[in-house]
Amino acid sequence: MATTLVESGPVEAAAPRRRQTRRSVRVIDRITTVVITVGGLMVIVAVLGILVYLITVVVPLFRPARVTEQAHADFFADSVPELLMCEVDSHRNHVMYVDRSGQAVLLDARSGQRLESLALTPPGAVITAWARPLASERLALGYADGRVQVGVLRIAAGRLEVAMDEPVQVASPGDGIVRLDYKTSERREVFTALTTKGELFWDEVTRRQNVVTGKTTVRVAKHQLPFPTTTPLPDFLLQNTQGDQLYLAWRDGTIWRYDLRRITEPLIAEQTDLTPAGVELKQLQFMFGDQSLVAGDSRGEVTVWFRIEQAGANSTDGYRLVPAHRPEPHGAAVQAMAMSTRDKCFVTATVDGEIFLRHMTSDRVLLRQRLPDSVAVRAVMLAPRGDGIFALDERGRMWSWGVHNPHPETTWHTLFGKVWYEGYNEPTYTWQSSSGTDDFEPKFSLVPLIFGTIKATVYSMMFAVPIALLAAIYTSQFLDKRLRPIIKSGIETMASLPSVVLGFIAALVLAPIVENWIVACLIVFALVPLFVLGGAFLWQMIPPRVACRYQGWPQFVMLIVLVIVALWAARYCGPWLEQLLFWGDFKAWLDGRMGTAAPGLAIAAWPFSIVLVAWVQHLLFRRLGSARRTETGRVRMGLIELGRFIGVMVVGTLVAYLAGWLMASWGWDLRGWWLGTYVQRNTFVVGFVMGFAVIPIIYTISEDALSSVPEHLKSASLGCGATPWQTAIRVILPVALSGIFSAIMVGLGRAVGETMIVVMAAGNTPLMDWNIFNGLRALSANIAVELPEAVKDSTLYRVLFLAALTLFVITFVINTAAEVIRQRFRRRAFQL
Repeated sequence: MATTLVESGPVEAAAPRRRQTRRSVRVIDRITTVVITVGGLMVIVAVLGILVYLITVVVPLFRPARVTEQAHADFFADSVPELLMCEVDSHRNHVMYVDRSGQAVLLDARSGQRLESLALTPPGAVITAWARPLASERLALGYADGRVQVGVLRIAAGRLEVAMDEPVQVASPGDGIVRLDYKTSERREVFTALTTKGELFWDEVTRRQNVVTGKTTVRVAKHQLPFPTTTPLPDFLLQNTQGDQLYLAWRDGTIWRYDLRRITEPLIAEQTDLTPAGVELKQLQFMFGDQSLVAGDSRGEVTVWFRIEQAGANSTDGYRLVPAHRPEPHGAAVQAMAMSTRDKCFVTATVDGEIFLRHMTSDRVLLRQRLPDSVAVRAVMLAPRGDGIFALDERGRMWSWGVHNPHPETTWHTLFGKVWYEGYNEPTYTWQSSSGTDDFEPKFSLVPLIFGTIKATVYSMMFAVPIALLAAIYTSQFLDKRLRPIIKSGIETMASLPSVVLGFIAALVLAPIVENWIVACLIVFALVPLFVLGGAFLWQMIPPRVACRYQGWPQFVMLIVLVIVALWAARYCGPWLEQLLFWGDFKAWLDGRMGTAAPGLAIAAWPFSIVLVAWVQHLLFRRLGSARRTETGRVRMGLIELGRFIGVMVVGTLVAYLAGWLMASWGWDLRGWWLGTYVQRNTFVVGFVMGFAVIPIIYTISEDALSSVPEHLKSASLGCGATPWQTAIRVILPVALSGIFSAIMVGLGRAVGETMIVVMAAGNTPLMDWNIFNGLRALSANIAVELPEAVKDSTLYRVLFLAALTLFVITFVINTAAEVIRQRFRRRAFQL
């Protein structure tokens, strides 16, 4: 058969098909890109806008006081009379003074025009002493015939109002009153008088009004105080409002402090010096609240003195006077002082016309003024609202300044440094924004709030991070794939629980349970891992076929059963352990009322001892263990491993007990630092519940990172003979480290900003200690609690915004540092 060949031309290659993206797809892609870009920019703009707004609210806290207006007028053209007192009304429209003749005179504050004059004293009475309490309308006058007269003197509707009681005979008719102080309160009315003969009287005034005639009868209960008649008469006499403290001071700086808490047994409790030798004491007054003494001397120095309780004090009552504040001095002798009647501001003036507006708490000079020609200041006044200063010079001219001073108590030091507050024995970090009295000294230190935020975050992360990471490793590497979606979805559902619900449960349900079963709750953290590890060793004894058959959900169910059994064991072992280690009362042991420090130190050393003993036994039995695995059966090898585990636990416990005993003999004690007095709503409860809220976040991101590791890395490791656990720890975990670190940082941010759980379960006590059984107050919780009560643009309002700004900065710094570290982990993972 012949074959016929047919010639054909060259075969042309098929032209490639040209593919084009549809126009609608390109349009949608561009729109999406623009939307995402704009959205990202809007987020950045929003964050920057919040930051700018916070800064604008906070900045006025640090602005100095400023003068809004200035004026002067000639009040006394001929000569300045001898003034007993001089005051200005709250509107700064009128000035009132009382002279030695007993005339109360009302003047126009702007022109000096005399508006009204009233007599205060009975006919023929000669004023030898006077006293007027701060922020009070009452007045006391002492006369040369030994009488004391009290009454009311005030400016009302531009006129003087005077209502003086009948004089009361305090001393003998020939014994005049030379020093007098008078204080009133809602509970009592007392005055102290010193006579020319050196007799010192403390008198309590009682008033009874006749319901028929309306006449008020004044009675005085007199008590004589010890005062040596050979001692020169003091130049200053001050008595506090409560009537339990009395101070006598002389020009040479000597001061006597009387303890009048038992008025029937008065004592001279302390004698000390307010000025160095050769320096004259020029002014001495009580600060508003009668707790601090302000002294001005001839060198121009101003010192604020506190009475504090001190062990070993050279006094009869255990208290002593200490110089708590030494603000900036003047260049000349202090001539006059005036105290604010609403806060801790005061004015000092000198013989060369220098005037300082100061604040005691902040040690800050808020305003500086100087009179022309450096003329001496005769008297100085601070307006009741703190918005004006008036100064009378030696030439009879009254100078006035309007003052805008909204935030005198805030400086960087008072907000972030230690400050010595009234009633405290030393400088402290303290937050206390309000009180029940008008003379309260605000305490705006943010350090306790920052510390509380860190404390709550640290304890919650200590609880959440190990559980979340171990759960993520178990779920991604060991759990049956059929159970993995169910378990992961269940844990992720926990993140949807509102924090207010968790706080409610923590405060009203969990806190009482923990209080009643505190030891059982603590040993749960040891028993659960021990039971799980013990179950793992027992699982090794199961024949391989059975283990492979039941390694799915039965293994997971066994794990849950072990956890439940551990909880049950803790419930019944708690009272026994409390009796064995803590003499039957763990809370009393925490207070230091019983027992030694050894149990607490042993428990703290127990985890480290277990790790140390496990490492030592691993080094000793490493070679022997390798040989036995090849020669010993599975069951026998499981028993050997279980015996080694029990041995490590027993030896580690003994080592921990010995370490605790040795550290206790050296004087170490965790009580007062990490442990202390137990309160129901404490950091332990907060850490547990906050950890419960943080676990889903850390777990989800970590599990995704571990599951995203390329499968070929895991297969290569297993192919080289590594166990699944070695593969997970030495291969999977390093590659996923950047994602795990991101998960921890996201959880950290969640813990730092948590509000409702801390508000409801932490007790809201701004304390600075690491005691896990004590409360705390975080920045976010403080803002939530106090902002609704803060007056807009007040100091508290702006300080709370500063707290928000501080929280913003802390979060920003943490996230920035976390991103830098994450990028390093990511580069190392790429190298693998």
